[in-house]
Amino acid sequence: ELSQLSEIEANNSNIRVNFRCTDAPPSYAHGEALDILIELVDTEYLVVLDSDCVFLMKGWDNYMISKLNDEVKVIGTTYTVNQASKKYNDFPAQFAVMFETKVYRKLRISCMPQNQSDKDTCWEWREKYLSNNYSGEVLKQINTRHDKTTVFGKIICVVFYTDRNEIIASHFGRGSSGGEYKYSTKFIAKLPILGKYIRRHIANKEKKDWIIKCKKIIDKSN
Repeated sequence: ELSQLSEIEANNSNIRVNFRCTDAPPSYAHGEALDILIELVDTEYLVVLDSDCVFLMKGWDNYMISKLNDEVKVIGTTYTVNQASKKYNDFPAQFAVMFETKVYRKLRISCMPQNQSDKDTCWEWREKYLSNNYSGEVLKQINTRHDKTTVFGKIICVVFYTDRNEIIASHFGRGSSGGEYKYSTKFIAKLPILGKYIRRHIANKEKKDWIIKCKKIIDKSN
């Protein structure tokens, strides 16, 4: 996998791959990596995109840029609506987000967490933008746990939409565990010893189905 990424970098002058090793816990490692990479951005806009999230709409970048203005300086996905935690869902979170780089720099933001509940990775985004009289726009979302009518059907993920109700992105979720954690509530997945293998099997199948569906949506959009 690392060799494949190196090959992609070698064959594309506009791609830079940064390899790093760390023993930090997941949220802290994520925050460190984002802080390092964001410092390398020298374009007018910067985008943060998690590896288990993908843009699906042709022209997604133009759409998101069009929503930025004197007040709105960030737009993107957010935490899952109705999520049983202290995390916010009224401001963009780090799955698929675009910023105006100049303002991001001015606010001296760090992506490091203070804890993993209400101040997890990128918690400063919301606090620093709002306290400096800026705002963020969130994409509309549908969680397929609660609504099976999206094109993803029964695949557990979150689907994001523009204000014109066009699908713009999808987040598979729990990518750091291959999605396994999402299926821990299934009765059969709670079986001793066998449970973890069952969760892994379900997650791998759904991830493959999600990727296939995403590719079809992208091909249709183009």
